[in-house]
Amino acid sequence: MNFRKYIIGALILGFLFNACKTSIPIGTPSTGTVNFSRYIAVGNSLTAGYADGGLYQEGQLNSYPSMIAQQMQTVGIQGFVQPLFGPGQENGSGYLKLLGFNADGTPKLGNVTNDLAIVGTAINGFTKQTQYLYAPFTNSPINNFGVPGIRLSDILTAGYGSPAGNPYFQRLLTSAEIYKTYQQKVLESNPTFFSCWLGNNDVLGYATSGGTVPITPSGTFTALYNQFIKAITANGANGVIATIPDVTAIPFLNTITVAQVSASGKGAPVYITTGAGVVRQATSADLINLTTTGIGVPNAQGYPKGFTPLTPLANSEVLDADEVTNARAAVAAYNATITQVASQYGLALMDINVLLQKYKNGGSADGVPLSLSYISGGIFSLDGVHLTPRGYALVANAFINAINNQYNSSIPTVNVSLYRGVKFP
Repeated sequence: MNFRKYIIGALILGFLFNACKTSIPIGTPSTGTVNFSRYIAVGNSLTAGYADGGLYQEGQLNSYPSMIAQQMQTVGIQGFVQPLFGPGQENGSGYLKLLGFNADGTPKLGNVTNDLAIVGTAINGFTKQTQYLYAPFTNSPINNFGVPGIRLSDILTAGYGSPAGNPYFQRLLTSAEIYKTYQQKVLESNPTFFSCWLGNNDVLGYATSGGTVPITPSGTFTALYNQFIKAITANGANGVIATIPDVTAIPFLNTITVAQVSASGKGAPVYITTGAGVVRQATSADLINLTTTGIGVPNAQGYPKGFTPLTPLANSEVLDADEVTNARAAVAAYNATITQVASQYGLALMDINVLLQKYKNGGSADGVPLSLSYISGGIFSLDGVHLTPRGYALVANAFINAINNQYNSSIPTVNVSLYRGVKFP
């Protein structure tokens, strides 16, 4: 029973542009009331430019902070250093690429494994699993502090940058710095202006794991967020902070639907295992994750996966309705904190959910049709979680507009149409 042919029929081959750095002026650029001379970006994988399931140089070059910094050049900022992977290591951690399409319309994905920046392995002290270590970047002060995987709850963890910690943070530290916390490293940069997009991973891991990874408690989130913003603004820095996206709205959880799976089984009910350990029939309120495989494939006894109570989809493969409610409640609580902090400190606020809602049912930017659909929508990359260069351009413009509105500056936005969506073979 091939359920995927019901999913990918809407994939559109088009809008293939190479990423570039051209912008559209909007009047006379001005700094307004802000000193942009030392701009830094604080955040996780989205800030680093992670895409297609990996961190690699093209994604880094098309990170939203890089786009913002380039536009800030029109108002006097000079230089924005990112911890790029170097020559011969451009493909960083490796990533997914689109190889083509199967006869039934489903995408064929492959892994890029050449020119990687892997320099060793270590046992992660938190997960106890083997992880890769990556080529360090410690030869220059940096401006982009985006660290894939980091949660707000990690920013005060000593040893988070050790070989047993987060390898993406470790590569930003010298051997003498491995026990520095993320917050310490960021504050040492002494910014005059910052962007902060922390907190996504405090709930994203829960959503993408079917509720098996804990959510950071809202009280912990509030305490950490307040103390971090207090610390980074202590010397007078201005900034822009961003809300947390509705993690249940991303293609990772909305591409394979219960209705489509049922249709692939000729209308048979779909069975799942909930977070409470209950096997039940799935409803449209349950979200199946993108990496779920083998649906409809019989086991040794001949029972097809997902179509009998004896072979339900695993808890880790589905964010059930109760877990969806939990994730959305966490996002709402986090965003209440972020909004309050922006007001308290007079910071610009970028509301990512306004942007996502704009394209939920389709829209356009700079003449390019866009949506939240997997592959064809142009915004999300092949992992269904992170963005394409075009998606990052949308985010860069949302940040720039928030900055301009708060500080009476006039930084020009980027031309979204000049950045690519998913790269086709």
